[in-house]
Parts: sequence; C-alpha cells; structure tokens
Amino acid sequence: MDDIRPLKDIVDIKAGFPVLLVAILVIIALIIAVFIYFKKKKKPEEKIPTALKPAEDIAKDALKALRAMNLVEKGLIKEYYIRLSDIIRLYIENRYRIFAMDRTTWELFQEMKSRDIKRQHAEEINSFLEDCDMVKFAKYKPGEKEIEDIYKKAEEIVDLTTPKIVS
Repeated sequence: MDDIRPLKDIVDIKAGFPVLLVAILVIIALIIAVFIYFKKKKKPEEKIPTALKPAEDIAKDALKALRAMNLVEKGLIKEYYIRLSDIIRLYIENRYRIFAMDRTTWELFQEMKSRDIKRQHAEEINSFLEDCDMVKFAKYKPGEKEIEDIYKKAEEIVDLTTPKIVS
C-alpha cells in the first residue's frame, strides 16, 4: 500500500491577493496602449508633388482636354462637373501648396482664409466649388447656360489667381 498516499490537509494561504502588482501591470499596459495609439495617430507630413509646368498651364491644358471630351454632349453632366472641380482643386494644390483633393469645400475655404490668399480669390474659388458640389452631390441639373458659365468661371479663376509677372 505504499504506492497510494493519503490526501494532504488543506493549506491556508496567509498572503493576500497581489492587488498592487496587478494594478501596476494594468497601469503599465495602459501607458503602452496610449503610447502606441498616439504614435499611430501622428499625421504624416503633407507632401504635394511639385509640377514641372506652372500650375496655370496645367490647369488650362486640363480644361481644354475636358472640353474636348464632349461629356456634356454625351449627357454626362455629373462626370463633367466632377472633373471640372478636380481640375480646379489640383490647380489650388499646385498654385497655393494646399491639399485640396481630399477636403470638403468648406474645409478648403477655411484653409485658404487662414493662408495668405486674397479674400476675393478664396471667395471665388469657394463659390465655384459650391456650384460644382450642387451637381455632384445634390443631384442638381444645370441648364446649358449654367454649364457654359461654370466652365468660364473655372477659366476666370485660373486667370484671376495666376501670379502677375512684373518686369
């Protein structure tokens, strides 16, 4: 009967639960989690590609190419307005070095106001982009005259904001 041993008595543990140790580990884990969160949240540097041609030349060429696509004649009004808006937003990026493509019209307007951009130019651009937004997002159907006017307004914005060379 040597191979089976009797049960041992219940042993009382005199030390309490290590609450302090657990609390310290939880605090350390929280500090690490907060550090990782803020490190990932850190915004990457805004990099705007530099254009080889002046911004106004790129915009004018894009406007001509848009007109040559005949989107209005094909009935693709919304696509026309999307591309027209994108041309001006890209022009703003190249001209003023402001990220414009991924911002709402309101955010872009606020950014232009906070920069050293003439108030008149910022308001003209904002008005143009709001008109484009009506077609892009609010399902507004512009008439032929409005479509022609918005194109002319895009050309005027490029002409108005092009830096004048003083000789």
